[in-house]
Amino acid sequence: MARSARRHVAATPGPIQRWPAVCAAAAVVVVAAAVVGELGHGGLVFGMLLAIPVTLAGIGAPSPRLPLGYGALMLAAALMLAVFARGSLLWIVAPASVAAASLLSALGVVLTRPGEGEQVSVAPVEQKLADVTSVAEVVQRALLPPLPERVGPLELEAVYLAAAAQARVGGDLYEIAQTPFGIRLIVGDARGKGLDAVETAAVVLGVFREVAHEVYTLAEAARRLDASLARRLSVDQAHGGSGEEFVTVVLAEIDPCAGRLTIYNCGHPPPLLLSPRGADSRKAHRGNGQAAPLVTSVDVPSPAPPLRLLPLGDGSAAGRTLPFPPGGALLLYTDGVTEARNRRRQCYPLTARLPQLARASTDGIRPDLLDVVRDDLLRHVGAPLDDDAALVLLKAPAAWGNPAPQPAQATAPSLLDQA
Repeated sequence: MARSARRHVAATPGPIQRWPAVCAAAAVVVVAAAVVGELGHGGLVFGMLLAIPVTLAGIGAPSPRLPLGYGALMLAAALMLAVFARGSLLWIVAPASVAAASLLSALGVVLTRPGEGEQVSVAPVEQKLADVTSVAEVVQRALLPPLPERVGPLELEAVYLAAAAQARVGGDLYEIAQTPFGIRLIVGDARGKGLDAVETAAVVLGVFREVAHEVYTLAEAARRLDASLARRLSVDQAHGGSGEEFVTVVLAEIDPCAGRLTIYNCGHPPPLLLSPRGADSRKAHRGNGQAAPLVTSVDVPSPAPPLRLLPLGDGSAAGRTLPFPPGGALLLYTDGVTEARNRRRQCYPLTARLPQLARASTDGIRPDLLDVVRDDLLRHVGAPLDDDAALVLLKAPAAWGNPAPQPAQATAPSLLDQA
């Protein structure tokens, strides 16, 4: 968390700092009620209420001096009003109740006070929330290490947007690997939030880093991912877990020699393919010296079910192969992007906004597209996101060719995989 944010958290008055003011206000109200009761009824009808501020002062007090101080003030008020009790026994009951409350509150503070080497357990809510948010950020960064800027001929960018501080860390995931079968990529979203979703995402990433180099097709990779996840969740269910987690993923494979793109979708939002327009099309669509690329949703005939539920459906039509145009780009994302809502509860229209956001002053796609999409998404929402959101952008080279052989590589394993 930034230093400015921490200073803001520390400077914000919490409930503990405001508690003395509450006790003082209660004392004023109770004394006023006792005076009014004495004037109206000729006795200390409300005299026993003078013990309330003393009891309140003992809650969370750092030392017994605070309840004893309030006890002395309330006892003085009770004795002053006892002069007008006019023979009523309440002149004894009211001071006695104040004295008893003072002694019991002071004793409670002494017995519950932490020792010399023990930290105070009562902390401002804001500071606790800041600590939880910092831990969530560390966990998410461990799960999603930075991706390389280039894999083979492809340029690669990724943006992860954390949810609001009140929301728990989610299970968004992405990874890329250069394999003997081509450049393979996975983007997914584990169901739910919290440690269960993080653990599920870590399992999927760990298995992908292995099977991406071993299987011939993306369909087989999906089946291996599904089987591994099912075994893991079955073990968790046997130990009391819910076993109901699933993961939506989209797998992509790029053949850098042929410039061919293959997609296999398991219940995930479809990627978006950006294609630079041809010379004739640029003249027809150019405006203000800018050319908007053509945006195509890469839908498959029939998506397969999410991982963990893959055997419940037919995945034979969940794949699709198409050309990856030179100079084009492929945008993959999680549903935290398209389901982000503004104050009017309108979802972010990524497909409709992308052509204008991708406009470049020259032919092609603007180089800072992912930053522009992120800023536009945050402007649309106007507040912290309710769900995590991830965007991954692959940029194709100006021309496909037969690159020199490179050793297979993947990003470094995350800390969760090493644990």
